[in-house]
Amino acid sequence: MRIIAYIFLFLVIAVPALSSAGEPLEDLRRGVDKGILILEDPRYEDTSLKKVQQQKLWEVTLQIFDFREFSRRVLASHWKKFTPEQRNEFSQTFAEFLGKFYLDRVQNKYNGEKILYVNQKIISKSKALVDIKVLWKNVEVPIELRMKKKQGTWKVYDLSALGVSAVSNYRAQFNWMLQNKTPDQVINTLKERIGHLESDV
Repeated sequence: MRIIAYIFLFLVIAVPALSSAGEPLEDLRRGVDKGILILEDPRYEDTSLKKVQQQKLWEVTLQIFDFREFSRRVLASHWKKFTPEQRNEFSQTFAEFLGKFYLDRVQNKYNGEKILYVNQKIISKSKALVDIKVLWKNVEVPIELRMKKKQGTWKVYDLSALGVSAVSNYRAQFNWMLQNKTPDQVINTLKERIGHLESDV
């Protein structure tokens, strides 16, 4: 599961804001190229600039990943149990948790992985599937990205690696939590975990 998480976050942070003028696969290709420049920029070999690099990668993430759509699909039927305010807070807190948990790992694990662009399928005017392969330690790992066009911009809201969907993975975890916790308690649990991550830095 860890390798899937690394690939997931690598792809997410590697894609900048997608141009509405291009098709999903070509937008993704241009985006990954730009993201890799951030990861490979020799300036960030200076450990004192590691947080600066993380911030740049996180800003890119927020531009292209639809955390609200991701959160809605992760919560599934539980989404209706959240008030509008709780939905916003959950989406923002969950996004912050993912960023703080994975960005350091992505920075440390990225090692010049290559992307092979395979295919795209336009499902509708607002949805598309993009198939790529990540060359990970000389093994081609197939990745399927689900993208949604929102306000003229293509955004990633889920991806599957080795048959495992990021949405499905987190859905199982939150479904278990919500069997015993209220929405506010779940949000507070995320905030506590963010606090632990910050204290470990």
